[in-house]
Amino acid sequence: MFDWNDLRFFLELQRSGRLLTAARRLNTTHATVARHIEAIEKSLGTALFVQHAQGYEMTPAGEALLKHAEAMENVALLAQEEITQSTAPLGKIRVGVTEGLGIMFLASRMGGLFERYPGLEVELVAVPRFVSILNREAEISIHLERPAADMLVTRKLTDYRLALYASRAYLDGAPPLRSREDLGRHAWIGYVDDLLFSQELMFLNSFCRNPRVVFHSTSVIAQQQAARSGLGIAVLPCYMAASDPELVPLLPDESIERSYWISTRRELHKSVRLRVVWDYVVSLCEAERGLLRG
Repeated sequence: MFDWNDLRFFLELQRSGRLLTAARRLNTTHATVARHIEAIEKSLGTALFVQHAQGYEMTPAGEALLKHAEAMENVALLAQEEITQSTAPLGKIRVGVTEGLGIMFLASRMGGLFERYPGLEVELVAVPRFVSILNREAEISIHLERPAADMLVTRKLTDYRLALYASRAYLDGAPPLRSREDLGRHAWIGYVDDLLFSQELMFLNSFCRNPRVVFHSTSVIAQQQAARSGLGIAVLPCYMAASDPELVPLLPDESIERSYWISTRRELHKSVRLRVVWDYVVSLCEAERGLLRG
């Protein structure tokens, strides 16, 4: 069995992509990092990384090991948390998140976190825009596109599904809606195009080539309320609309899938209070995968 301590070097090389950078973060030499990686590879009998001009990239074996290495790291951090923070407050952590997920999903599901960690304080910044962790607007950010910055630790949080919804009152007074071809005859609710904070929100044309949009809003919650009032058809996340008694799902075969990504700055990734919140949100989305994916 390989030395568990070697996993620290494996994780740091995976996160930094370069021996020198990993060595600097671990306060050691690049030769030491390479020696620990070679030790794991020898024990497992397979290569974990392939070296390119741009740095080190994981092999399929490395990707398989990664989830276990991160789980072991999490257990160690939480063990430290259980022992050292049992009598002292954890402190404050700020989470920036898109409006729909923050208000309509996360806010009502945070109770379990505070039951386990009563000293924790969370600031949920749920707004219809991108919350920057590089500019220190938050310690954790959940957004619609995968950030490309090297100084971030990022993973996919969850996929989620969006579908078509309208009120019964709207449908009673609107043209028949039996197939995709009928959508062009209907009124639509959508975003303000020149104020979109993500290209992932440009999805109306995925359903209708020339939608007649009668109501625009930067807020997905405002769009939901407009649909409830009978203004037209809205494209809404299923986790928001599926349980709304005022909304009727339309054309069940017509839907699209998008993803949420969760990120933090590399220097914060090992913070105990950050990892407590990070792991809770990740596990929550895994547990609610059926709701999120419609």
